[in-house]
Amino acid sequence: MKKCTFVHGNFLGSFLTSFPEFRSKHGELLPEIAIAGRSNVGKSSLINHLLNHKNLARVSSLPGKTQTINFFNIDDTLIMADLPGYGFAKRSKTLQEEWAVGIDLYLKNRPSLKLLLLLIDSRRLPAEEELTLILWAEHYQKPILIIFTKSDTLTPHERDKQAQIALKELKQHNAIHYSIKDAHSRKILSSNINKRIYGTD
Repeated sequence: MKKCTFVHGNFLGSFLTSFPEFRSKHGELLPEIAIAGRSNVGKSSLINHLLNHKNLARVSSLPGKTQTINFFNIDDTLIMADLPGYGFAKRSKTLQEEWAVGIDLYLKNRPSLKLLLLLIDSRRLPAEEELTLILWAEHYQKPILIIFTKSDTLTPHERDKQAQIALKELKQHNAIHYSIKDAHSRKILSSNINKRIYGTD
């Protein structure tokens, strides 16, 4: 049964307003997942940890540096799109609006997109941008999975309490916790992705 092993990953390119199709070596259109979240939520760290690669996605000390949608090929089986981070105050309003337009275009015109991963810092409550992304995903009928990052920074009780409040505000029911310090997080997330894309873990 087909599934993604999350062993090999390579960078394909960066785009913002037009997006190419990505196909396997055999010419098949590859399914796609997208990762979205605030600029300092840890998207690059999660990508590197999930793919067991130190530098595939650049981890910057300057949140908001990613200004385009970066695409990665995983095992020649799955495409991952790293969406521009949002909510970084030092970026101009015009640039943030351009990012919003680019993300909206991507969600609207990407039939290969099968799952949106929305990352939220475990220590913070959702903001307007998270609510907007969920509304976009629902409007374009894209399944969504909430991932609470940096879960190791809270006690289990604090983590669960914060997650309950956040999910209630987002009107969502399902979520997973992720920590790059926990190898088990990688297994849980890869299993969730495979179940949603291929029906297997």
